[in-house]
Amino acid sequence: MLRTLIIDDEDDAREKVAFLLKRYCADTVEVLAECADGEEALDAIGKHAPDLLFLDVEMPRMTGFELLRKVGRPTFDVIFTTAHDHYAIKAIKFSAIDYLLKPIDIDQVKEAVARVLEKRGAQGADARVPQLMENTRPGAQPTTLSVPAQDGFVVVKLADIIWLEASNFYTVLHLRGGRQLVATRTLKDFEEMLAGTDFQRIHRGHMINLAHLERYIKGTGGQVVMAGGRTLDVSRTQKDGLLARMGRG
Repeated sequence: MLRTLIIDDEDDAREKVAFLLKRYCADTVEVLAECADGEEALDAIGKHAPDLLFLDVEMPRMTGFELLRKVGRPTFDVIFTTAHDHYAIKAIKFSAIDYLLKPIDIDQVKEAVARVLEKRGAQGADARVPQLMENTRPGAQPTTLSVPAQDGFVVVKLADIIWLEASNFYTVLHLRGGRQLVATRTLKDFEEMLAGTDFQRIHRGHMINLAHLERYIKGTGGQVVMAGGRTLDVSRTQKDGLLARMGRG
């Protein structure tokens, strides 16, 4: 059984999650307490030593991220709940922590609980939470990415990624040293997640790390030469965006 806390400043949101868990996940989840703010949650965590938190991102006085930083090194898993905070969602995705978008429905809840059960059976409490806390420090720029693979997650330094290649519903990350990693996310997912970083989409099938760009070759769309010598095509529709990022726009 997953000993669980529900933490949300909205009464209706707490009650809905509690109802769904009790109605549809009673054989795997035990709700220990419902908390309306971070201070209540800190007390409940100390008292109950939970296995799982359903944790709202945006709460008055103490956000979900701030709560986790106060806990220190958590021994529980976290499923975030959020309605609209795009920065929060991006930070969560960087760390590959689970989250539910409000309004929450039963399918979301059951799938999230199933993922927690599967992961805990393989490796215990979530080792990615400390990475999330680092990525959400005020003013922090994420330096690592938890990449979902077929057998779990791999933490990769952004600086080690040379370019990313679309492969049907997967993405191949080409890393320093000639290593490759197949991620169970689309290239579009990575494009959204890596917006605002040194990564740039250059083609429907390619996104590059500008830090590893060695040369641009003129043409209708042109080509780029990446560290390691790989030459990639640039599409006409992505050319202007690339040249602008290179300071040539």
